[in-house]
Amino acid sequence: MDTDSFTYQVIHNALYNLSLNPVITVNIPGFSVSNCVATILPTEASTGDYANNALPYMSVAPGVVTVRSKNPGETGNFGSLIKFRLLVMRFKN
Repeated sequence: MDTDSFTYQVIHNALYNLSLNPVITVNIPGFSVSNCVATILPTEASTGDYANNALPYMSVAPGVVTVRSKNPGETGNFGSLIKFRLLVMRFKN
């Protein structure tokens, strides 16, 4: 894929920190599960502690992206504490 076959528009680009809040819910007007994508980009290098530096769990719904420090089905108190950029784009073929 390249920009000759589709176009995209960044509709959200912000930094977040899971060590401050284990569940981050971001309202994104215009977000649709059919033509949008959300990506988590870590902003700091891993320190080697697997649980604290793991990629978080993300779920999407119309107008909302939710990032959790761990999968809601997991037991225990361990979860990701990373700082990350949430990049959300809308695309069109």
